Amino acid sequence: MHANGFKTPRYESKERIKSFAKANEIEESKIVFLKDSIELKKTLRLFSNSPGIIIADTNWHRLNFQNKKENCAAPVENLLMYLCDIHSNTIYYNDSNLTRIKSLSYFNRSSVNEMNASYYIFFLWNVSMGKNIKKIKAWENILKEHAKCNHQIFWINCDYMADWYQVKPGKKIRYQLKRK
Repeated sequence: MHANGFKTPRYESKERIKSFAKANEIEESKIVFLKDSIELKKTLRLFSNSPGIIIADTNWHRLNFQNKKENCAAPVENLLMYLCDIHSNTIYYNDSNLTRIKSLSYFNRSSVNEMNASYYIFFLWNVSMGKNIKKIKAWENILKEHAKCNHQIFWINCDYMADWYQVKPGKKIRYQLKRK
């Protein structure tokens, strides 16, 4: 089943995820694998008012770049284009959940670079995004072309991992809608 470019979600393995990432030119060293389904739920909550991107400054304050009532990605492109020109009067806010990201235990150690940048950009993605991954790749390309300040990009993978549930990789995920 495909809906607007999204694929049927499946339980994934790191190998399948890395293959998808390679096919879409996502640098493997920037991929963050979550350690369990509990971290996945916390991460999805962290990104709940976001179009799939979080930007934090060097002090781990989250950049407020859009109206929370809107889920429009248009401001994202504009912000990324001028990220290095942001002035000190820009609105940041503390997000206690964001400080969790700062912890190295959050990351797969093999994918972590030195955590030292003016800006940290986190993209949320999964294999079932299919061709929709191109939107996030476009954001990364804007940063490569325009952001000359010190920034680091991380791709946080939010796939359901087969080993978390002891199922075979590639098995379709069956959802049950809870009715009130």
